[in-house]
Amino acid sequence: MRLRLVLLTLPFALLLAPAPASAISHACRTLPATVSLSSSDPTILRDDPQAIVRAKRGARLDDVRVTLLRKGRRYATGLLTGRLAQGRIAIPLRLDAGRRVGAGTYRLVVSATRAGCPRASAARTWRFGTPSLPVRAAPISTLVSDNRGGVTLLLRSVDRQPVSGVRVSLLNDRGETVAQTTHAGAFTGQVTIDLPLAGTLTPGSYTLRVTGRSGGGSSVSEQKLAFAPGASQASETSTTATTGLIAQHATIDWSDGAWQGREVAGFVAPGIGYGEIVCRPDAQWIRFYPNDLNREVAMMNWTYKDWTENTEKAIREADHTIFTGKDFREGLNKFGPAEKLSTGQFDGLISDRGGFGVPAPTDLAAPTSLKLTWQWDFSRAGAERCHVDATFITQSLSSDLPPLARSGSIAWRGSDAASGHDATAFAIPGVGTVNIACSAAPLGPRAISIDVPFGGTVTTREGSDDTARPQDMGPVNADLPNNGMLFVTLADGTRLILSSRWKVNDPDPAQNSCFVAAQAIVGA
Repeated sequence: MRLRLVLLTLPFALLLAPAPASAISHACRTLPATVSLSSSDPTILRDDPQAIVRAKRGARLDDVRVTLLRKGRRYATGLLTGRLAQGRIAIPLRLDAGRRVGAGTYRLVVSATRAGCPRASAARTWRFGTPSLPVRAAPISTLVSDNRGGVTLLLRSVDRQPVSGVRVSLLNDRGETVAQTTHAGAFTGQVTIDLPLAGTLTPGSYTLRVTGRSGGGSSVSEQKLAFAPGASQASETSTTATTGLIAQHATIDWSDGAWQGREVAGFVAPGIGYGEIVCRPDAQWIRFYPNDLNREVAMMNWTYKDWTENTEKAIREADHTIFTGKDFREGLNKFGPAEKLSTGQFDGLISDRGGFGVPAPTDLAAPTSLKLTWQWDFSRAGAERCHVDATFITQSLSSDLPPLARSGSIAWRGSDAASGHDATAFAIPGVGTVNIACSAAPLGPRAISIDVPFGGTVTTREGSDDTARPQDMGPVNADLPNNGMLFVTLADGTRLILSSRWKVNDPDPAQNSCFVAAQAIVGA
C-alpha cells in the first residue's frame, strides 16, 4: 500500500522539480532588461547609490535584483520586490560597508523573474574612473534674478568625509571664470559659500569646479549648473536675521527636459542640519542631513498630493534614528516610477529630539518649519518640466521686530523621565503665551493652550483626516494628536504649527515617550 502511494505521487513530484536547462524556452534564457548606474564616478555613486533598470519590449519583471561585483566580491546590492513597472526605474543600492568602490572595471548584474520563466539575468561591464573630490553643491535658486551680485551655494561633503583647502570656481560655457572664492579651514558637513559676481549673471549653462584636499590627496569635483531667467522669493533669503525670524526660500525651475544642473536647491535648519530638494524625472524628494549623527531628528509633514487620477492627504514622518543612515528623505512622488503629472504641498516641521537614548534632553534646537509646493509634468520624454517653491522659517531671538517666530519643544523617553519635562511655555511678543503639556499619566493633560483674548481656528490633522474647529473667544485650546499635527490661525493672523507624537499606554513604562515641537509666526 505504501509503495503504491509513492508511485502515485511521483509524477506530481516530477512536475515540481526545476526544468533542465535544455527544457527552458529560448525566450526565457535572456532577461529583457538593461541596467546602468547613476554615475561612473565612485564619489557620485556613494552620494546617490542607485541603479537604473529598464524593461525592454514591454516585459513585466518581478522581484528585480541588482548586484555590483568585482573579482568575485560584492560591492553593492539592490532589490525591488513585486512587479517592476514598465519602462525605466531607479532602484536604491546598499553599498557594502566594508568595501569602497574605486577606479577599475566591475560587473553589473540584474536578475528577475517573469511569468512562465525561471529567474534569469543580464550583465554588463561598468568602468569607474578616479573618484572626484567628495563635495557636492546645491544653489539656493537657479533663477538669475535670485542671484544678484553673487551666487549662494551650500557645499556639503559626501559621507561627511573631511575636506580642506577648498577653492570654488564658476565657469561659463566658454570655460571662462565668472566667479571664484575660497573656504578657509576644513569641514565635514555643510558650509555656505557666496560666489561674488563682477557683473550680471546671464542665463545659460555653467560648470562649478571645486578643488581641495581629502583623504590625504588633492582632487577636483565638477558639477553642471544652469541658470534660467526669472526670480522668486529666493532673493529674499536671509541667514543673518534683522527681524525675529530667519526665512529661507528655495526654488527649482526647469522645462523642456533640461533638468541637468537645475534639479537641486539647498536649505539649512539652523542648529539641526541641512538639506536638499531634488526634482528630476527619476528623483523627487527632500533629503536631510543632521549635523550630529548621535541625535534623533524628525521631519513631520502634512502632505497633499494630486496626480490627476486621484488625490491623497496624509501625515508623513521621516526621521533619523540610531537605526538609520547618515541622512533621510521624504519623497514628493506617490509611485515609482513617478507619476507623469503631479501637484502637491508639504506643510511641516523639522525638529530636534535630543541625543539617542537621552531620557529628558534640555538642549533642543528650535524647530524649522517648511512649506513646499510642486508641480511637474513628466508625460513626454524630452519635454519634461518641474517647478518647486519652498520656504523655511526658524526663530531668531536677536530681535522682537516682526515678522517673527517663536517656538517650544517637549521631549522625554520613558515615563519616569517625564516629570519636570512634560510641559513648556513660550511667549509670542504682542500676542500672548503658548502653553503645552504632554503628561505621561494615561489620563493626564496632553494639550495646547494659547492665552489670547480673541479666538481662532484649530485644524487637527492625523492619519488622512483633517478637521477644522473655530473658537470664538480665547484662550484657544486643543488636544495634542497622538501622531499628527495642529495648525492654528488666530483672529489677528498669527499662525502656529505643531507636530506631536506620544505614547503613554505601553505595558513597559520605559517604552513610553512624547515629542512635541511648535512654532508660532507673526507678520509673515
